Amino acid sequence: MSQRLAVQQGYGFEAIHNPLENQTMRKGGIEMEMTAKKRFVGFRAPKMSLREMMKNEKGLTLIELLAVIVIIAIIAAIAIPSIGSILEKTRVNAHRSNAHMAIDAARLYVSNEGVTLAGTGTTLDITLTDLNAKGYMEVIPKDPSNKAQTYDPGTASATATTPATTYSGAGSYVHIAKDATTNNFIYSVTLVGQGTTAQKYADHTLEANIGTDGYIVETGTATAPTP
Repeated sequence: MSQRLAVQQGYGFEAIHNPLENQTMRKGGIEMEMTAKKRFVGFRAPKMSLREMMKNEKGLTLIELLAVIVIIAIIAAIAIPSIGSILEKTRVNAHRSNAHMAIDAARLYVSNEGVTLAGTGTTLDITLTDLNAKGYMEVIPKDPSNKAQTYDPGTASATATTPATTYSGAGSYVHIAKDATTNNFIYSVTLVGQGTTAQKYADHTLEANIGTDGYIVETGTATAPTP
């Protein structure tokens, strides 16, 4: 009966048959725990001055520093041209959007004002100034390559129904001709920046070629097909 009670209380079978050994193990465990606590309480971190701590801090050697600089230079040499190319493509796409907008405005002008062409040899030029003055272009578009300026809008060259058959002035305009086979209107656009050395972004670029490389450019000479 007493053995069963001892087992239920957690002493186990070994505690009943070896009571002296069990007590010795418990006493030894308590003494080890107390010794560990005393050692922990008595622990003191070594005292170090700020100067000594700074001496222990290790920096990069000259060779390591030069290696880092070379790596950064290589990364920059690769990344900067790529970024420049991406930005240029973005600006060229903006010129393309403006070219489409100018042609759409000219198409509305021709349709609403009842403009006709006498024959395949007759052409019409409508400047951005004309389109803006008649309300077909709300504002002269900003030049994506020179955000402080708009495109050169050209001078007024048209009345409501009689645009100039030839436009000899500078600036941006839409050129309209008639297809000899289909008699449909053919639209092309010229976009020019402002200034004495203004860049010509599009030079009589046909509507169908606006999205083709080389017909809308930011620098250099744009391909100029004959309508």
